[in-house]
Order: sequence, then structure tokens, then C-alpha cells
Amino acid sequence: MDTSVYFANFRAIKQKTMKKIFTSIFTLTFIGVAAIAQETTSSESAGVADDHDKNDSKKVQCSAFWKTGPVRDLIKSTPSIDEDSYYDNWVPREHKRMRYSEMTELDDFGIPENGNIDPALQTAPAFRTESWTKAQWTGQSGAVPPDPTGAVGQDYYVQMVNSTYRIFDKEGNPESGGPKPLNSLLGSGDGDPIVMYDRYAERWFVSQFRISGNKILIGISETSDPLGDYYIYEWSFVNFPDYPKYSVWSNAYFMTANMTNSNCVAFEREKMLVGDPTASMIQDNFPSHFQFFRSQGTAYAEGPTAPDADEPGWFFSVQENAWTGSITTDHIKIWRYDLDWDAGTGDVVLHQELDVDAHNCVFTSSWNDLTQKGTSQKLDAVAGIFMYKVQYRRFTDYNVAMLCTTVDVDGGNRAGIRWYELREENDGVWYVHQQGTWSPDSENNRWMGSIAMDAQGNIALAYSFCGPDEYPGIRYTGRFWDDPLNQMTVQEQIAVEGTGAQTIANRWGDYAQMTMDPTDDMTFWYTGEWHSTTRKTEIISFSSWHLVGDEDNRPLVPLFNAYQPSSAEMTLQWQDISDEIVTITLIDMSGKLLAEDKINTKDSNELTYDISERASGIYMLHMTGPNTSLSKKVYIGR
Repeated sequence: MDTSVYFANFRAIKQKTMKKIFTSIFTLTFIGVAAIAQETTSSESAGVADDHDKNDSKKVQCSAFWKTGPVRDLIKSTPSIDEDSYYDNWVPREHKRMRYSEMTELDDFGIPENGNIDPALQTAPAFRTESWTKAQWTGQSGAVPPDPTGAVGQDYYVQMVNSTYRIFDKEGNPESGGPKPLNSLLGSGDGDPIVMYDRYAERWFVSQFRISGNKILIGISETSDPLGDYYIYEWSFVNFPDYPKYSVWSNAYFMTANMTNSNCVAFEREKMLVGDPTASMIQDNFPSHFQFFRSQGTAYAEGPTAPDADEPGWFFSVQENAWTGSITTDHIKIWRYDLDWDAGTGDVVLHQELDVDAHNCVFTSSWNDLTQKGTSQKLDAVAGIFMYKVQYRRFTDYNVAMLCTTVDVDGGNRAGIRWYELREENDGVWYVHQQGTWSPDSENNRWMGSIAMDAQGNIALAYSFCGPDEYPGIRYTGRFWDDPLNQMTVQEQIAVEGTGAQTIANRWGDYAQMTMDPTDDMTFWYTGEWHSTTRKTEIISFSSWHLVGDEDNRPLVPLFNAYQPSSAEMTLQWQDISDEIVTITLIDMSGKLLAEDKINTKDSNELTYDISERASGIYMLHMTGPNTSLSKKVYIGR
């Protein structure tokens, strides 16, 4: 593997050396800029016939909009929820996870051609032994299931569960007191929360659904401070948007949902980021195909380089030949979503069908799948879908999608995790660069995975874990960019041991979440669930640099970032800039120069400007010098 490919895309921010607050020409009253719609164009199909059911897409404005006050004030007046009482008083939710296919349509015939053994099962032992955990603490408990979701930003980690939220600093200290109800932030809702940190706008995205009225509620932070104000958008659907999954993209926030209609949605990101109450969504349907859950994996962009403005959204579906006679081989369906916000239209088409090693995604008809210690109650494997989230990352010569799903590794309902690294070389054609099934012993279950790749191409995989002699806990593994292909090479790390079995129900949960730290693009943050006397969640961060102890030898690549830590400030960060003196310019989206300043990059790696007199809008910041040309789109909220 060519190391220059990874090194050329490496991003990391050094430890802050100084912080200065300047009142400069940036205090000029900035001209407000309306959100600019971005037109996308279709990419070429990769030789697959378009089986799109030609349904007209529908553009719909949000049904309600409001702005919260500062969360730091809200949490002072909102009582914390007693987590143990919340758990003990659990009542089955009126809405069950909808499975749109009947078990009679499935035939669990395993993989007979390989003796029912998963052909991608890793047999080579993991050889890296050092621990790479950096920070770890117990999160919120929540309901059954808790569905933990979390994301990391510049200074904070935000976790949500069914149905509370909590904001921590990166050491695990709560900034919001005890767990607060989601409804106090997002309005009346029923859970299935998702948190994202949009690093291309330096904003927080929080969401939950509401069963009554088939609603989706989305909050976008006004600044990069999760304790500040939020713009709240409410969206209405014809059918209930079950099991919503979201992603960050250049021209939209995408959502898929487990429903029969409008199950592919694009939200108008540019308007939502600046608090525009006219923000719309474009609703479309995936072409008809067999899918056990209809929440397809939607490509979630991470890393320093955003997708191109005209790049279509990507979606991925597991296809299992045991599901229906029309599926003859195990494969991945890859969907392309082309948007035109000006015309208010979108188009979802089958872009490619990608053969993969055979797998078995069928467990039991009762959903009592996985054995745990100390009880006859088994747990649901939640197989047949790509788990949250499908990570998308750009490199110089190619783009990557990281995916994982739960499989039966031996035909005996022992769960392992099938993972994939797909690549696309800027030509629209995806291929399997590597794949493997992680199940390093013959007894235990590994499921509910979440996978991600860092800036150098190192991969981490975290997951739930249980077995005949093991209570449900959390473990993780990984590999380095230059390790042998198709293998996880880091010996399984125990994040937290379970100390009790779940006996109340078979439904373990629906998702966990891994995100990348935007300050170094090398630290993985994961939240998942485990069990003691009640259900618990954990928050863990770990890094390959921590494992190898070689951070000082990282490659030097220029980096320029800008974010808004409060409504009155904008912070600039940089590293490894070769020019000592550079010019910072602020330009509106029409190209008009609004402000200019010269800075010395050797005095500090961070400056904070006073922008208290600016107007909300979208702007471009440029850092230029004899050997420097770096840019950043910024969203200023107020």
C-alpha cells in the first residue's frame, strides 16, 4: 500500500499553545448571506440497469420551526431524570420495530457450500497487544432499548439515549448535570435519537421521532457550542418514520427510515444551518427491492475533506440469498441519490450491485438469537442491515465507505461481525478493497457493531459482546493501514465487562455509534450498551497513536479550521503552516471581500476574533501566503 496516499491526507491539531482574543476588522458588521442552494449532477451508473420505480419526488417545507434558549440555561430549570427509576418503570413501547418481511419468506439454509462456516471468517490471530484506550466513562442508562448515540466535537461529547441527553467534556465531566429529557430540548417526541457533529459547519445535529403525527424533530445548534441555542425543525410524514438513520453530506442531511413511503429523504442543510424557517425536505422512495429493514445505510462524511458540492449521496443495502428467490447471490446494493434543490427534485437509482463473500444473515424466527450467561433469555441479533453508521471518507486518489453487519458465522446462531472497506477511485465505480468476519473464538457473540477509519487508514470496530459464560459487555478491535488485508490485527480489547444478564426482553437495541474526533482525526469515540443489574451505556475513546506511542513522528500537513464557539466569537485554528505571515480574508458567497487581516502563524496555533456585530450567514474564509492556500466555509449563527 502506498503510504503517501494516507500521509497526504493526514490531519491532526496540535495541543493548543496560546489563545488570543482579538478585536479587529472582523468586528465590522458583516453582510448577511442567504443560504445558497447547490445543484448536483448525476454520476455515471456503474454498468447496472436503472430499476428505479419512477415516482415523482416531493419537496415539502418544515411543518414547524422555533428557536430554543441557551441549553445551559434550560438545564438549570429542567429536573434530571432518575435513571434507575426510569429503567425500573419501563413499559413496552406502543410502537414495535417494524419488520416489513415475514419470516415465512426466509429460509435459513446457511452456507452449505462451505460447511456453514463463514468463508470470510478471520482465522489468523490478532498480533497487536497494546491497549489503546484514552478516555472512558459510564453514560446514561435509558429505557429498553436505550439506543445509545453520541458524537464528539471540538471540546464536548454529546450522548443521547431513549429518551434523555447529557453533555460531557472530553474527560467525562458532565456539563449539563444529570440526564435531561429529550423533550425539554426537541419538543414532545418518543425517542430513537441520533446525534451528529457536522464538522464541515462545526454544528451539532440532534433528532428524535414522534409517533403521533408521524413526525421527525431535528435540532441544529446555532454555534459549535452544544450548550447554546438550537434551531428546531419539525417535519411531517404520511407514514411513521421508524428507525431513522442520518448522515452529514455536502448538500443535505440525508435520512433513511423503516417505512413504506418516502423512505429516502434529503433535508435542506444550508438553510437549516442558518436558522431559515423555510428549510425544506425532498422525499423519495428507494426502488422496490427486498429489504428486511428499510433503513438503508446512508454514507456519513467524516474527515477534513467534504464531499464535492455536486457529489450524489450514497446508500448501501445488505442482500442475502436466503431472503427471496430473486436474490441469487449475497451482495451489496449501492444506491445513488441525485439532488437538485433549485428544481426541488431528487432521484434515487440503483447504481451498482457488488458481489461479496457469502454470508448468513438469518438467525431465528422468534428473534431469540444469542445466548448470554445466567439465563435462558436470548437476545435479538438485529441482522440483515448495515449498522450505524456507514462512514464515508475522502483521500487524494480514492474515497472509502466503511460498513459492518451481523452474521451467523457457523450456522449455529453464533453472531460475528462482517465488515467491509469499499473504495471508489473518483470514477463512480465501487469495489471491495477488503472484507472479513470478526469472531475470534468458537463460543461468544459479537454484534451491534460500529466501524470507522481514521485519517491514516487505520480502522476501529467496536461492538456488543456476550456468550454462554459471558454477560453482555462491550469490546473492540482494529487494524493499521499497512497490516495484512482482510484482518483485524489488534487483539480484542475489553472496554467493559457485563456483570448481569438481560432477562426483561430479547430486544437488546437497534444501534451504537462511532465518530471521529475533529481535532485530530485520529481518535475514535464510541458509545454502546452493556448490562449489570440494569442496562448501562459506556463512552470510550481510543486512538492508534495511543497504541503505538508515536505521535511526535506524525507527518506534517497544513491544516486550517474555523468554528464559532459562541455567538460573539469565531475561532481560527491551524497547524504546520510553512509561511510565517499569512493573510486571512472573509468573503461572502457572491465573492465580495468583507474583511482582511494578517497574522503570524508562529506566535500561536489559535486565534479568536470578536464577531459580535456580524450578521448570520454563510461565508468563506481563506488563509493565503507564498506557500499557503487554504479555505474553509463558515456558518455564522446568531
